[in-house]
Amino acid sequence: MLFPTITFALFLVLVLAVHTVLLTRPTAWKASMLAASYVFYGWWDWRFLSLIWLSTVVDFVAGQAIYASDDQGRRRVWLWCSLTTNLGMLGFFKYANFFVDQFVEGLSSLGITASPGPLGIILPVGISFYTFQTMSYSIDIYRRVLKPTDQLLDFALFVGFFPQLVAGPIVRARDFLNQLATDDRRPIDSGLATRLILGGLFKKMVLADVLGAELVDGVFANPGSATGPETLLAIYGYALQIYGDFSGYSDIAIGVALLLGFRFPVNFNQPYRALSLRDFWRRWHISLSSWLRDYLYIGMGGSRRGSARTMRNILATMVLGGLWHGAGWTFVLWGALHGIGMVIERVIWPEAETGKTAQFGSSRLGQAVRGLLTFHIVCAAWVLFRSVNLERALEVFKALGGPWDSVPSLSLGVTLLLAIGAATQWVTPGRTNTWWEWAAQLPVLIQAAGIAVAILVFDSLGPDGVKPFLYFAF
Repeated sequence: MLFPTITFALFLVLVLAVHTVLLTRPTAWKASMLAASYVFYGWWDWRFLSLIWLSTVVDFVAGQAIYASDDQGRRRVWLWCSLTTNLGMLGFFKYANFFVDQFVEGLSSLGITASPGPLGIILPVGISFYTFQTMSYSIDIYRRVLKPTDQLLDFALFVGFFPQLVAGPIVRARDFLNQLATDDRRPIDSGLATRLILGGLFKKMVLADVLGAELVDGVFANPGSATGPETLLAIYGYALQIYGDFSGYSDIAIGVALLLGFRFPVNFNQPYRALSLRDFWRRWHISLSSWLRDYLYIGMGGSRRGSARTMRNILATMVLGGLWHGAGWTFVLWGALHGIGMVIERVIWPEAETGKTAQFGSSRLGQAVRGLLTFHIVCAAWVLFRSVNLERALEVFKALGGPWDSVPSLSLGVTLLLAIGAATQWVTPGRTNTWWEWAAQLPVLIQAAGIAVAILVFDSLGPDGVKPFLYFAF
């Protein structure tokens, strides 16, 4: 079920109605939200609900066993049971085809011909997100920073809560379960929720989909037919497309969760105004970058064992983060490029690691240079991320060196969207808060009518049909 559809709008109205009726009955409220979450996910393919149930049961039992035992060996066994189950599911569904193809290519290089039949493995939507959520639960209990819940219903709702189930943000158990334990399930700040939902719909249905259809897709499908300026604009356009698509989903998810009484952390914070790659990852997909930091980078030793190992850990974390996004060498190299860049930054600007930005240039010119450099490194990496394979990525880079003797012809709409996309990164946020605070005071029916009208307007502005969110593929 996709957010920007009439089906989801009707689903959300029904969920909010049930939510309102069952506010004072916590158990019934939780059961209804869990049922709604399973309907939301099962709408796509009900068979994959079995994977969510498996992950839920295994991690609930593992969490109880880890917490109850004082024997370190037993605790480690249960932790590995959790990790093996989740990583096993993720590895099979996401990477089996990739590794089979690499194995066949390896045999071919040795002169051995192999022709395995298609595995027919379908990637379940959201598996990369909910497996990371449940693993963090087990790891936090193992580290003794979290006490497990003894309510299976609560834990099942944490795993399957529909707003962020299929594309994040990745929510920590301690944040969700603490909020679930409160008795107050009334909507919180409907003005903010409305702003997030409408803003997310605009980012997805207009900014991302229009730029993708009218500027990006054609160039990446056939780079050889594009001039240098057209290719550069397509790369810039993709940077804004993927931002609009993914941050738009996060905004809608956070807004819907807020209507149901949950406060989720911000997942994007104007990432393209970053002054370094490390700063970029503090702003881009914050829930994933913090997860990689807390459970992978720190788990490998972080910065505690000298500079050489620290740099190794940074590079390994980013490469694995790239592989998390997709089973392909383009994703591996995308992560490696970010990792190498962060290692170089650590060598050149060691003061940046301690937050002493004044020591590595705080003048406006210095900030502008670092910002432009960081943005273009990120854009170069996006070429790898967007391309279907390495050959296509090289074609796009080659197209940048094509003819530069003409000015690209852009429609007024695309030009405006490029300007709006840039404004989302560099205009100081919060200047319209007063208006939204006023809108929040309007009757609920008027707010709902405003959202409905906005959806119709966005739908008319965007291309025909609703395109799936890009991160559904991850």
